[in-house]
Amino acid sequence: MKRLSGWLKTASVLTALAFTSTASATTGYFGLGFGAKAMGLAGATVSNPQDSIAASTNPAGMALVGERVDINVRFFSPAKRNAELSTTALGATFDVKDESRRNLFVIPNLGFTSQINDKLWWGMSIYGNGGMNTSYDRNIYDEANVVLGAFFAGGPPAAAAVPEGTTTPALAAIGALPKANANVGTLGVDLAQALFAPTLSMKVNQKHTVGASLLIGVQRFSARGLGNFQCFTKTVAANPGGNPSCAFGVADIPSTGLTNNDSDWSYGAGVRLGWIGDVHPRVTLGASASSKVYMTEFDDYDELFAEDGDFDIPAMASASVTFKATPKVNLSFDVERIFYEGVDSISNAGPIPTAAGPGIPPGSGPLGTDNGLGFGWEDINVYRLALDYQHNNEWTFRGGLALNDQPIPDDQVLFNMIAPAVIRKHATLGFTYRPNNTSEWNFAYMHAFKETVDSDVTAFGIPGKIDMYQNSVDVGYAMKF
Repeated sequence: MKRLSGWLKTASVLTALAFTSTASATTGYFGLGFGAKAMGLAGATVSNPQDSIAASTNPAGMALVGERVDINVRFFSPAKRNAELSTTALGATFDVKDESRRNLFVIPNLGFTSQINDKLWWGMSIYGNGGMNTSYDRNIYDEANVVLGAFFAGGPPAAAAVPEGTTTPALAAIGALPKANANVGTLGVDLAQALFAPTLSMKVNQKHTVGASLLIGVQRFSARGLGNFQCFTKTVAANPGGNPSCAFGVADIPSTGLTNNDSDWSYGAGVRLGWIGDVHPRVTLGASASSKVYMTEFDDYDELFAEDGDFDIPAMASASVTFKATPKVNLSFDVERIFYEGVDSISNAGPIPTAAGPGIPPGSGPLGTDNGLGFGWEDINVYRLALDYQHNNEWTFRGGLALNDQPIPDDQVLFNMIAPAVIRKHATLGFTYRPNNTSEWNFAYMHAFKETVDSDVTAFGIPGKIDMYQNSVDVGYAMKF
């Protein structure tokens, strides 16, 4: 009981730390793996569980890793997250572009397992997701909006006359606009997710293990600088004049549920089921499936996300095979499907170009409605291939590769400038050092290769692009009982 009490105290501290800054935009906005051992395998752990964070992928694995406590810290750097709108296409002398300045995040992941009897185990994995975490010094939308407005008023010569860095508040200050939208300063969003997975896992027999986890989700979200999209909110659409009440792109009666409302919190639950089976002395199969985690609404952002601020965590399913090539070498291959299209606020289409500037696509509605504008993400597959080599009782070495589909279509670049989760290719390395029989140190490094999504015609009617690459280092300590 003492050791469990101590673990819970540690868990509470690290969970609080998780909400200070979280990002993990690798396979969309899910982490590639959770814990240093999983990261060393590029997340290929559905049939090859490594530690007590195993319930993050397959709850059946919790009965196969022994009694232990794992504490892991990830130092995650989504470097060079760039966003650009090519205003030179309108005749401007510059393109509007910036790099997000939030490039280092600390993410804890942890877990424990304990044996109830010969067949039954229980435990908990705690892990974090994120990825929509950006902070731009320049408001790309507002500066491009100035150039777009000048172009509509006087064509390319007027666009060419706009000095770089001009904003709508600056124009309103000198009387060039009757008024300017509020909340068009620093641009960015911050999404942090923590998932608690209390788990029961049972050894049905010597070859087959099953498990079930309750997924308890906690989310925190904030957005800044989205004032240019006031005219796309349901508040403005409900005005007697509808969208035409947005003279000069400024809402007469702005929404209070779109942006700059500090942090809001959301809570919810789902389930994950899993199985691992030794079907041959050298072959182990695994499978797991997670329901959607149904979350309460972000009330303070009910006119940003569809369905009045709903932002559920998508469902997913995985299948895996591990082949014991030699007594010391395992090869694992995992396939995962993430169902982003099951969450409207993530998958609904974003704005489209029209003759008058950005517009709402046919069949879609204003921000915050059931069919409201979203990020346009699509379902993706994730493929993982990994090798682990147990050199001796002290050292184990790991390596992995992962490839996933692109969740962001080319025509959805505009909204995704605040959430450029474009990564597709990953390579990982890791190792474990065991100084004795009751403890181990784990390390992993990940590089996610640079990926770009660009469009010849964004909703602003001009080319745009987003790109990024990533690095991360995981350090973990485990105590075995």
